[in-house]
Amino acid sequence: MTLPEKSNNRRISRSSGDIPGVADKPFPVRMQILGNTLADAERKVGEYFLSNPRAAYLSITEVVEDSKLGYGTIIRFCRKIGCAGFQEFKVLLAQELAGANGETLSEGLDAVSTYAQKIRDEISNTDKLIDRDALVRSAKALDSARKILVAGIAGSAPLAEGFDYRLSRLGMNSRAVCDGYTMAIRAASLGEGDVLFAISFSGATKDILTSAELAKSAGATIVSLTNFVNAPLVELADMSLFSATDRDPMSCEIFSNISSNFVLDVLFSKLFEIHPQARGAVEKTFRAISDRRI
Repeated sequence: MTLPEKSNNRRISRSSGDIPGVADKPFPVRMQILGNTLADAERKVGEYFLSNPRAAYLSITEVVEDSKLGYGTIIRFCRKIGCAGFQEFKVLLAQELAGANGETLSEGLDAVSTYAQKIRDEISNTDKLIDRDALVRSAKALDSARKILVAGIAGSAPLAEGFDYRLSRLGMNSRAVCDGYTMAIRAASLGEGDVLFAISFSGATKDILTSAELAKSAGATIVSLTNFVNAPLVELADMSLFSATDRDPMSCEIFSNISSNFVLDVLFSKLFEIHPQARGAVEKTFRAISDRRI
């Protein structure tokens, strides 16, 4: 005798990648199609982003704080919606937001002038974000450091390399590290009297956070430069500096360096001001490379 099948009302966990033709759909359409496969908490994440599309430009820490939803719930939602993680979901949302708002140059508006205004706004906003006391304390920490490790991954790597070069012109014992494994090893070797200068646009890069935790546990001082006030790296840092860059995740890796470099410029200027052998060191290093010029 064959028993009749029992109805199963349990929610089936599937991602949009499991459903043909969904992965290439806009976010609101994915929400409609996957609505009955999402847990209640996950559905709240989707509803939050539908109501607050500009949250695409926030860090996950800021989204958690604003939405009162958990980290894990947000990550699970992103994966169910067909994205590898929160960053990929932000890119998806930012693309759709840009398309919906028609974020292109207005007719007759000069592209150079538009970009110049954008940079002026970023520099002005960064100026307002810089805590002068934190700037001075950061410069003093670098000036008195026995050893300095400048850490930066991906888009922050050029910033780390450039700042390390300027520190070396002052004859300071610094080193830029842009590889996660090497960064962790060198961070663990720091100690009291040393400084880890951690540069991260998001303030939530795993390799940077791991190195900061290792350096802090070893007794080193942590100085951070990020674009987000509420970030895990800021919580670890003894002193924090901030830049104000367009938060569009599609462009931050490319266009974020100008305001960040501005912060590094003013920090270096303060360091040059207080470092007792600064001018002599620059002259010495200048003579060392002067014969390299044609």
